[in-house]
Amino acid sequence: MESNQHSSFAKVTIRGTFWSYLSVYTGKLLVFVSTIILARLLSKSDFGVVGYAFIVTSFLDALNGLGIGPALIYHKDEPETADTAFWLGLAVGIGLFVLTWIAAPFIGDYFNDERAVGVVRMMVLVYPISAFGNVNSIYLAKRLDFRKKFIPEVSYALVKGVVSVVMAFLGFGYWSQVWGQVIANGASVVVAKMVNPWKPSLHFSRPIAKSMLKYGLNIVVLDTLANLLNNADYLFIGRYLGTEALGVYTLGFRIPDMVLTQFARIVSEVIFPVYVKMRNNAEALNRNFTRSLQYVSLVTIPLGLGIALTAEPFVMAFFTDKWVEAIPVIRGIAIYALLLSLFRNAGSFYKAQGKPEVLTYLTIVRLAILLPALWFALSRYRSIIAVAWVQASVALISGVLSLVVAGRMFHISVWNILDQFRPGAISGILMAGGVVGLLRLIAGWHPLLQLVMAVLVGAVVYIGTLYLQGPQRIRDISGILRNTIKGG
Repeated sequence: MESNQHSSFAKVTIRGTFWSYLSVYTGKLLVFVSTIILARLLSKSDFGVVGYAFIVTSFLDALNGLGIGPALIYHKDEPETADTAFWLGLAVGIGLFVLTWIAAPFIGDYFNDERAVGVVRMMVLVYPISAFGNVNSIYLAKRLDFRKKFIPEVSYALVKGVVSVVMAFLGFGYWSQVWGQVIANGASVVVAKMVNPWKPSLHFSRPIAKSMLKYGLNIVVLDTLANLLNNADYLFIGRYLGTEALGVYTLGFRIPDMVLTQFARIVSEVIFPVYVKMRNNAEALNRNFTRSLQYVSLVTIPLGLGIALTAEPFVMAFFTDKWVEAIPVIRGIAIYALLLSLFRNAGSFYKAQGKPEVLTYLTIVRLAILLPALWFALSRYRSIIAVAWVQASVALISGVLSLVVAGRMFHISVWNILDQFRPGAISGILMAGGVVGLLRLIAGWHPLLQLVMAVLVGAVVYIGTLYLQGPQRIRDISGILRNTIKGG
């Protein structure tokens, strides 16, 4: 019976992760191609100006919907619940747009750049637009139908890339990225409604709204703090180092984020509704929590180390020496993203147990460490490289703390938790040694050839050493992936 539960959990989780990952990374491939083109067409300053808008919208994302998405997944599936969620979400989206439009001049003053006013005002159009399709997408996640969720997400990335590149070619500069974002959101809403043709009625239940907001409030507080954590570096850099430094840091951050942080987010989205369905079976929930840590580590460890080790040939091959300053940033952020991905699963565990406030407390602790550390790094070194490594150091400290708290609260041995990382860590260290040695031998080759060879050798060493540690683990994962692709 226990074996069947393990298998079922693994299949549901990996199936959901597969389709979500395919969705995001089909989209990210399109974004990556467009980023290469935009990096050659636009200046570092252009990337920095758009960075202002992304900083603001990252904070507003926490408020958008007032945590209604997770609340809708958590609550029972009733028509009035969805209707109430829709109208709440629409009201919040319009409210955020109006308030940000009014506040935009103050944002421009903070960054000492009047260009921030226009790009922020335009970018926040995404909130009233996306509100029309949020419930349609959330329902797909709640029903674990991640294959259908694939369609609007890829449509968003495709439209964003095409619009941004075309407008950049036409000479619109930083506005090309802003318009790409806004138009893509509209396209995504249209496609989401085609895939899941749910329509709201004029029902609004105050008791349901109160219940959803009570649950969602903790999520909003947590997301606000998390966004402050995730964007404190941008806030400091944009304020004190200017648009060019922000542009370089933004591009350097984007690559690890595209691969690792997004993977962690996907797993978190997939695993939260799965955990919720198990919340009345503490033993199964605890067992599968530790199991999922191992699955995540087997992917994130080689990706994180690989990105850090191949940062130089990667940048030189795709972005040219124009962006050489981004190389050390990519290395530091790759380690940060690796650590963040390893520990993020604990957040879904807390939320599924109905204890999102624990995440809030842990986030406050992390914030209390990060803010003074960032201020010190910038005031003393005035370096985006120092900022990247501060992020990595704080992610390690806070991640270990999160796992220790989870272990004590839910009676899981910390050593059992850490042991889940052992197979990936051993193989990752051996892989890193092989890649470093190879890159030294072929240092005179073309950067693209260096990159291809490093990826191939790294993959062979990692998979080979993982197989030697436990062949059955590879067979199990391969079998689940085959069934996932066939069965969807």
